[in-house]
Amino acid sequence: MPAKLQAILDAILTLLAGLAPGAIGAAVGMAWKQGLTWRDRFVQLAVGIVVSWFVTRAIGAITDWDAFVLQAVAFTVGMIAFEATPRFIAAAAETAGSLPRRFVDRWLGKGGEQ
Repeated sequence: MPAKLQAILDAILTLLAGLAPGAIGAAVGMAWKQGLTWRDRFVQLAVGIVVSWFVTRAIGAITDWDAFVLQAVAFTVGMIAFEATPRFIAAAAETAGSLPRRFVDRWLGKGGEQ
């Protein structure tokens, strides 16, 4: 196998190995939860994977923990993020929806009261 192709395959396998714990954790969480829309499932899956990936890298950069321990911690943090996603999205949407009203009220001199 050419060296360049081998390097590409190694990079892909490394990426998949890093993403797998977060993906598995998010998939387990989705299987457990009832009544999720496909959009909610996708967002929670993406959040679980991304948070797990970055937590693994961040903790690995500042500690010398074993890879298994890093994955366990990242899995746990990813699951917490997975569970918090719907509440975070709802709160962000509510806040974003109220911002235009606050700005208009201030602009009209109503002091931002609703």
